Amino acid sequence: MSDDAFRDEISEAIRAHAAWKHRLQTAALNNETDLPVQDICRDDRCRFGKWLAGVIPNERNRSFLNSVKTLHSDFHTAAGLVAQQIADGNPTMAIAALEGSAYTTSSRELEAALADWQAQV
Repeated sequence: MSDDAFRDEISEAIRAHAAWKHRLQTAALNNETDLPVQDICRDDRCRFGKWLAGVIPNERNRSFLNSVKTLHSDFHTAAGLVAQQIADGNPTMAIAALEGSAYTTSSRELEAALADWQAQV
């Protein structure tokens, strides 16, 4: 994969994962209880997760790869907990969780790690 394609993939991942807050907030406000929680909580179901699983560790990317995989998993765990609150009919708790430290921290840390990785390519 070329460096440009690699950077594009990371840019798309940053955009897609940043959009989750809006999607989950909208679902909570509209009481959309039919969310695919079992997919949201899995880090291997989104496009980036599938791509990330195929990245072969090497000297150049190993430290970023391990960090991003962990942070990506943490993000999906936090998003899955919010989605579960929505699915359970607890939109107020879901919105509080979206603004809470677990979701906010996981989202910011993932975005920062992706940006750092992208800058190194």
